[in-house]
Amino acid sequence: MSPYTLRWGIIATGKISGQFARDLLVDPSSREVSDVSHQITAVGSRSVESAQKFIDGLKNPAEGDSWGWGAKNGKLDRVKAHGSYDGVYNDPNVDAIYVGTPHNLHYKNTKDALLAGKHVLCEKPFTIDIEELEDLVAIAREKKLFLMEAVWTRFHPIAYAVEEVLKSGKLGKPKRFAADFSMEYDLDSKPDSNRFVDPALGGGSLLDMGPYPSVWAMLLVHRNPHNKDQNPKVVSSYQSIYKRSGVDLDSRWIVEWEGLCRGQLVTDLTSPGLRENTAALQCEEGDLIIEYPPQKPETFHIIPRPDRYLASVKEKTTHHHPVHAGNHGMSYEADEVARCIRDGKTESERMPLEESKVVQRWFDSVRKNGNSSTKEMKGTAGQ
Repeated sequence: MSPYTLRWGIIATGKISGQFARDLLVDPSSREVSDVSHQITAVGSRSVESAQKFIDGLKNPAEGDSWGWGAKNGKLDRVKAHGSYDGVYNDPNVDAIYVGTPHNLHYKNTKDALLAGKHVLCEKPFTIDIEELEDLVAIAREKKLFLMEAVWTRFHPIAYAVEEVLKSGKLGKPKRFAADFSMEYDLDSKPDSNRFVDPALGGGSLLDMGPYPSVWAMLLVHRNPHNKDQNPKVVSSYQSIYKRSGVDLDSRWIVEWEGLCRGQLVTDLTSPGLRENTAALQCEEGDLIIEYPPQKPETFHIIPRPDRYLASVKEKTTHHHPVHAGNHGMSYEADEVARCIRDGKTESERMPLEESKVVQRWFDSVRKNGNSSTKEMKGTAGQ
């Protein structure tokens, strides 16, 4: 039986769209996939020339580039360059749209795609605020279209391996959690238009970096078999401010899962992240530690509690689960989208819309209780 092929339209031609497009063109068998495949049938940009340049780059891989497989095997044969996003939304040869535009455009671009009858995979953060996200979810459900936030980490091999550890029960009940995404990013050397500097683009650390400590909070605590609280809330937060533009240099917030535990989440543009501890779940019987970087870790450790505490985990073990060779890591989420659409689903059970709402509410709380220049930023829900 031949694999189900999903026809993709790509919105925007920046770095992240390029990486996603290249992953679509990698041989699915390289990641042990045989039931779905991908074809790029449309690319939208500000001009036809820009879209065509993006396409030409995909059609001319260097020797040894894994994504060259797609160009050689017809995955670009029907691709069309559009000088507007509307051209992609209305292209009859497109099944699903990948939205890779800046944060502040996600709502409009996703809404336009849904209204045109297309399924959508939208980059994170999904929207500027919860009102925008709720509007998109309502539209998708009304039209019975698939919609998902592109939290690629959820679909990496390590995420499934960690899930099995938690399901086994060997660690026991969570007691506390911490996750951190920090990087030394010299804002002073960047122009005012830089996406981290410009508040109009949702600049600062929170919206751009926040999805990554949040994904581990969701995978390790929220989806933990012991958790019963489906609407955990921020109970405390703090932001440091970059004086030049007023965006947050760092954000720190504490989330409470009622009846279970609390977790501290951090984003920081002033310091490199901890190499061997980007996320830590401490439990009754032992600790689970995720190595850096939070967006694409390959290794986790299970560590015993200190000797003075009796627990069932007796020795440290290390578990290595890299993405498959030749795949950057976005191919896995694309496979999930294809399977869901093939099976008539309107959302992913592994990346459900309600969980995107949980994280969006955290961001809203931290932003609105801080003093950054994005504090009063409002989305355009309903417009």
